Amino acid sequence: MSGFAVTASSHNHCTHCDGRATAREMAEAACKAGFSDFGFSCHSDPFCARLDEEAYIRDIRALAREYAGRLRIALGVEQDLYKPVARREAFDYVLGSVHYVKGPRTGRLYAVDADAGQFAACAGEFGGDGLAAARAYYEAVERNVRRFRPDVVGHLDLIVKNNAHGRFFSEDAPAYRAAALRALACCAEAGCIVEINTGGVYRGYRDTFYPAPFLLRALAQMGGKVTVNADAHEPAAVAFGLARAARLAAQCGFRQLYVLKAGRFVPQPLAPCAAQAGEGTPSIK
Repeated sequence: MSGFAVTASSHNHCTHCDGRATAREMAEAACKAGFSDFGFSCHSDPFCARLDEEAYIRDIRALAREYAGRLRIALGVEQDLYKPVARREAFDYVLGSVHYVKGPRTGRLYAVDADAGQFAACAGEFGGDGLAAARAYYEAVERNVRRFRPDVVGHLDLIVKNNAHGRFFSEDAPAYRAAALRALACCAEAGCIVEINTGGVYRGYRDTFYPAPFLLRALAQMGGKVTVNADAHEPAAVAFGLARAARLAAQCGFRQLYVLKAGRFVPQPLAPCAAQAGEGTPSIK
């Protein structure tokens, strides 16, 4: 069995949104990592970046022409529930994410991936019930999938980012898992690809990737689709944890990954023997 190397990634940011490096710097890092395909997915989120959609489209398409023959660059967008893009047809793919929970009393949007203080304030609108806030988050994930049918669903359980050691709610609670599994089933029924996102581990918030293994195992049993992404905001992150994420997919029962190729997602078989923990690395045939 040959060693496995991830050579494509579709969830990446640059200075068109909250990335820390230019698109060119990110593309150079992808080349150095040995990637064949690299997709940009800047945020449509108005609170995060106030994306200049047309400038972003022009710049990434120009960069793709410049790198032709070295790296296939795709134009994606990370579209938030609360800010759809103006011209979906201009993008190769849409990565659909939920970053906010709307407070039931004030209507304020609380960023679930901001600091723990903001999540505490959000839970306060639910009477201090963090689990209720988590359920509201997963309901928003379902709405996002049903309304926009994204190609890829980003960091499905982002709500756990600030919940280390069960600070706000128990991730083992039946009510929490039921809400997460309903959202997951919605993704599978819509035919969306669910990403394994290594970004929370890279940035030190979690010690496991999004989504949790119980969700990945359930998705495999549903016959759902999976890909691996670093959610990179800087060059050092472009390939972080991707081989580990592919191994995790195999261990959770997936037999193929959906891989970005020339702006589209194509299934590639994942060797079933990679499912055995500790037996080398996964391979794609």
